[in-house]
Amino acid sequence: MKKDLLRKIDVIRTIKFAFIAAVAFIIPVFFFVKDSLYRESWLLYLGSFLFLIIIWIHTLSENKRRGENESTVTMVFISHAATITGIVLAALLSFILLSLMVPGYLASGPPDRLMTGEPANIIKDKTGGLSFEVFFAATVINFAVGSFSGIILAFYSKRNQTNDRKDPSPMHNYGVK
Repeated sequence: MKKDLLRKIDVIRTIKFAFIAAVAFIIPVFFFVKDSLYRESWLLYLGSFLFLIIIWIHTLSENKRRGENESTVTMVFISHAATITGIVLAALLSFILLSLMVPGYLASGPPDRLMTGEPANIIKDKTGGLSFEVFFAATVINFAVGSFSGIILAFYSKRNQTNDRKDPSPMHNYGVK
């Protein structure tokens, strides 16, 4: 009897860890948006590092809950589900933060706060690259670090690596008669 991968996800626990990861990301972003200086962009990477740590803890705790012998594909899937949920929440919290801290962000005219000290080749937007930097970190960088931790830890934390199926596709026989 084959189990569907979606049934193996503890939705409440995944959302809880994703929310914690998004909040851990948004705390340094708050200070970056408050100062609006390009030289403070290291705060975005600090937020992504905190996001990585929470996804790391989630993956390790899920592996421990499952007796450290769950299939590698399932662990990668569970980790990516938490990562993607965390990215959605981080992007939503980033939008709320920018809307609250940058006066005129949602208005049609120029906002009152622009990023300063940025290089000439930065992608310019209405905020001088501020919102681009924040959303790039919230989506692309967080996906990179979350995926990295999910893939590496799925293999690293598995106690017995010899009992996975030879075919890594979890649904390779569905629809086959």
